[in-house]
Amino acid sequence: MAFFDFISTACILLAAVTAPFALVGWMITQPGGRDGFLARCAVAFVAFVITGLLSGGISVYIGQYHLGEFLDSASAACTVSVDGRIVPDSAGVLAALRAVDELPAHHSSPTRALAVVISCPPRQLTLWVARDSSDPREYWVFFPSPSKLGRRFALKTDVGHVKTAAFDGYGT
Repeated sequence: MAFFDFISTACILLAAVTAPFALVGWMITQPGGRDGFLARCAVAFVAFVITGLLSGGISVYIGQYHLGEFLDSASAACTVSVDGRIVPDSAGVLAALRAVDELPAHHSSPTRALAVVISCPPRQLTLWVARDSSDPREYWVFFPSPSKLGRRFALKTDVGHVKTAAFDGYGT
């Protein structure tokens, strides 16, 4: 997941760098004529966008699989903390996270993210959970970016949404 996250972030940055050259090339190139450098910039821009989108999608699928695998093997002995506070009913939070799925889009956005840490020694999983801006019962679930480049820009991978009251009392 870190590899695809890094590739996605790098491609988006590279596409932003090549976009002005591709735009200028598109604007000044005469029909039938080609400027080699500007044409290569246009091709590079398209390649970076496609590669970035594909690697971002692969990263999401890997994140969903990793979350499902971790939660399927989580036992009752796991401890869960939300924003540094130990959750007394970890089974409720784990059940809510097991219900993470895709929900229909409704033009809203996540609000402030809560850090959710699930510790099942020797393994640990960190997620960010953010309440939806229009539905107070819906939460967005994210993986923090595992790549150093992604963490620098505070990028996260959206692995799904869940409707629950398990996170209602925590800082949102």
